[in-house]
Amino acid sequence: MKKLLLVSIIIISTLFVEAQKKWQKTGIQLPAPICYASDEVAHHFTSPPEDFLKRLKSSEEKTSDIIVTYIDFPEEAETAFEYAVSIWEYQIKSTIPIYMEATWSDLETGVLGSCSPSVFYENFDSAPLKDHYYPIALVEKMEGMEVSNASYPDIIAEFSSNISWYYGTDGNTPLTQYDFVSIVLHEIAHGLGFTGFFYEHSELGAYGSGLEHPAVFDEYVYNSEDNQLVDTSLFVNHSAGLLEELTSNYLYFKSETALTSSSDHEYPRLYAPPTYDEGSSIYHLNEATYSVGDPNSLMTPFAGKGEAIHDPGSHVMGIFADIGWVYTSIIHEELEDVETVSIPIEVVATIETDSELDSTSLVVVYTTSSFENSSNSLNLAFSEERDAFIATLPSLGNGVVKYYLSVSNISGLEFHLPAQAPNQFFSFNIGPDTTPPEITHSPIKFLLESEPTAIIEVTATDNIGIETVKIEYQINNQETYEIILSPAGSDLFTGNFNFDGLIDGDSISYRIIAIDNSSNANTGTLPSSGNFTFYIEGIYDAVNSYDNDFNTSTRDFISSDFYIGTEANFDNGAMHSPHPYPSPDRDDTVYEFSTMLKYPIILSKYKKMTFREIVLVEPGEDESVFGDEDFWDYVIVEGSKNGIDNWLPLVDGYDCKTNDYWETYYNNYIVGSNSSAVGKKGLFVTREINLLENDNFDENDTIFIRFRLFSDPYAHGWGWIIDDLTIQDPPTVNRSIAAVPVKLMVYPNPTTNQLNIQASFDKHVSSVQLSLINSTGQIILKKILKVNDNTISETLDMSQLQTGLYVVKLRLEDGQVITNKILKTSD
Repeated sequence: MKKLLLVSIIIISTLFVEAQKKWQKTGIQLPAPICYASDEVAHHFTSPPEDFLKRLKSSEEKTSDIIVTYIDFPEEAETAFEYAVSIWEYQIKSTIPIYMEATWSDLETGVLGSCSPSVFYENFDSAPLKDHYYPIALVEKMEGMEVSNASYPDIIAEFSSNISWYYGTDGNTPLTQYDFVSIVLHEIAHGLGFTGFFYEHSELGAYGSGLEHPAVFDEYVYNSEDNQLVDTSLFVNHSAGLLEELTSNYLYFKSETALTSSSDHEYPRLYAPPTYDEGSSIYHLNEATYSVGDPNSLMTPFAGKGEAIHDPGSHVMGIFADIGWVYTSIIHEELEDVETVSIPIEVVATIETDSELDSTSLVVVYTTSSFENSSNSLNLAFSEERDAFIATLPSLGNGVVKYYLSVSNISGLEFHLPAQAPNQFFSFNIGPDTTPPEITHSPIKFLLESEPTAIIEVTATDNIGIETVKIEYQINNQETYEIILSPAGSDLFTGNFNFDGLIDGDSISYRIIAIDNSSNANTGTLPSSGNFTFYIEGIYDAVNSYDNDFNTSTRDFISSDFYIGTEANFDNGAMHSPHPYPSPDRDDTVYEFSTMLKYPIILSKYKKMTFREIVLVEPGEDESVFGDEDFWDYVIVEGSKNGIDNWLPLVDGYDCKTNDYWETYYNNYIVGSNSSAVGKKGLFVTREINLLENDNFDENDTIFIRFRLFSDPYAHGWGWIIDDLTIQDPPTVNRSIAAVPVKLMVYPNPTTNQLNIQASFDKHVSSVQLSLINSTGQIILKKILKVNDNTISETLDMSQLQTGLYVVKLRLEDGQVITNKILKTSD
C-alpha cells in the first residue's frame, strides 16, 4: 500500500456547547494520507487474530466501538467494511465510541483510498508526553470523554468506486482484485494514529510544517545508530541532515512492546527508501523486511492483487501500545497539607489498566528537596479490605514533600501520575499553615422586586480545611448584617438572601469571608477589597413600543454587566458591554454578559427593532455559522415570555465577521490571542431585526428582550456597543410626539412638600405611567395615572424625600416618553 502524506498542515479550532479546555481550543489537522494500488500479484491470506476468531465461542465482548457513517457506499462494500471494523474493535480498547466517516468516491486512477485522524491535540490533561500531538480517538480514550461530539468524526476516510474490489471476508481474493477488508484495516490503522508529521520540502527533512512539536508516532522513530530523529540536539528540524536520515533505508520504531511480544524480537523496521516518497516513507513498515506472507505485512507500503491480510500483526499492535492504545490510569487523591503529624500519612491509589501489570512496580517516589538531587521510593501494597494500593510514608520533618506515583506493565511500559513526572509532581506541606482559603463565587447580578430571594453558592478550598464561610452585607450602604453559610459537600457552601420589602433601585453590597481550620485561622475574602454590589430590579408595565438614545442615565435595563455612558472616541451616550470584555483563562469556563429591558414589549404588526452597533468580538472559523462547534464568541438579541428562562433568538448570534471592516480591524490588532482594537464612532452600523422572523414568537405575544455577549476561553476583543435603540416605533409616533401633549405643568419647581403634575392631550390617551426617579437612577415611585377626558392631574407628597434633583417621567402607551427635572429643597 502506498500512502501520500501531504505536507501542508491546517490550524483548526473546536468549540462545544460547553466550554472547552485550553488544549481543545487549537488542534492540527493533516490532509488524509492516500493509498495507491500496486499491479503486482501476490496471492496470500493472513487470517484474523485468534481472539477475534474465537469471539463467538468464548463469548468475549469487543473492547471498543467504531461507529461508521457511510456516504454513497454500496451495500456489499458496507458489509465488508463492518467486518474489518469488527476486527479492530477486538484489538484496541476504549470506553469512548470512535466515530468514523467513510465516503465512496470517484478517486483518481490507481488510488485505493485515504484515511487520517480528523484532528491531533497536544498537552491534554492525560497526555503521557508533553508537547506531542496525539490523534483524536486516542485523546478521547485517555481523557475518558468525548472531545468532539458524534456529529464530528474522529476518523475521515475515502475509498475508490473505480477499483475492482473483492468484498468477501474469507481471504479467498482473486488474483485480479484487491481485498477490500485488508485495505480498510490498513486505512483504519492510519486513522487510529499510524501516521505523523515527517515530510520533505526543498531537499530538507522536516516535521510539523512550521509547528514546534512532533506527533507521538514520531517520538519513537530512530536510526541505525539508535539516535532519535526528533532530538533537535542531533537533527535540526528543516535540515538536510534530517532528510538524510529520512532516506537512510534504516529507520525503526523503538517499540519495547513489539520487541518483547513479536516472534522476531526486533524493533519494527520502517520504510525509508533512498528517495523520499511522500506517499509511503516513514509511516509504513519496510516492504523488504515484511514481505508477502509475513504476519506483519499489513502496514507495508504496497498492496498487491490477491493479497488478503486480516491481522494487524504484533508489530502494529506493539506500536499502538507504545503510542498510548495500551494505557494505565493511576487514580489518587492528592495529599493535603498538615500542621502536625498525629497519624501516619498514607498514599492511597487504585489502578485502571488495559494490560497486565507488574504489581510489585507500583511505587510512590518522594523527596524533600528535588528529584534530581535525591529521592526515595516505597512500594504500594494491595489491601483487599480497602480495595486499594497503600503505602505509609516514614516520619518526615516540617517542610514541603514532593511525590509522584509510578507503575509498569509486564512489557516494561511505565505509567506515571502526574503523567509527566518527575517534571510534574504532587506536593504537600508539613508544618504551621499560613495559606488563606481560596474562594470562588459567581456574584449575584440582580434580584427582582417580585422575587427578592437568592441562593448563595460559594466554593471555598483550603490546604488544611475550612472552618467557617460567611457573608457580610449592607442594604443601601447602611447597617452590616451577617449570614453563616452551610456546608453542602465538595467544598460548596450555601445560604439564602431574602430581601422582601425592598423596591426597584435598592442596593445590596456584600463580601464573602472564609476562615480555615489552621492554628492561625487564616482568612480569605472575596472580593479581596471592596464589595460585590447588585440592585433590586422592578419590572415595568408592558408597552407597545420603546426608544432610547442612551444620552441620559436610565434604570430601564436590568444589568450589572452592561452600562450606559460616553466612552472615549464617541460623542454621546450609548449602552456598552465591558471594554475589553474578559475571556476565561481556565478550562471548562465561559462568561456571559447580558442586559434586559425592564419594559415587556407587546409584539405588534410593526415588529421591527433597530439600533446602531459596533461588534468587536472574537470571530469564528471561516465558513462557521452560529451554532457550529467552531463559532467562538458572539453577541445575540433574545426574547423570553417570562424574562427568566426559555430565551430564544430574535436574531441568530453574530460576531465581528458580520461586517468586513469590523473583522479586518479586529484582526489587525491581535496581540497574542486577543485583539486590542478599540471601538470608535466611525465603525457604527445600523442593524434592523424583525422580531417575528425566527418564528419563536407571534403577534400579540408579550416578551422581554435582552442583549447578551458570550465569551469562551482564551481570546477576546473590545466588545459591543448599542445606541439609538427603537422597538416597534410605528410611523405615526414620531409625528405625534410633539402634538400629543398640549399642555404639561409640573409645579412648584423647586418644591418642598408637594408636587403637582397636570397634562392634557389633543388626542385620545388611554393610560400614562408616572415614574419619579432620584439622581442615582433609583425609581422612588411608579404608578399608572387615570386619564379623564384626555387630561391627568396628580399630586405627589415630596415632604419625606431627601433634598436634591429628581426626574418626573411620563410614559404613554405608544412608548412616547416625556421627562421634566425638578429640584427638592428643605425650605
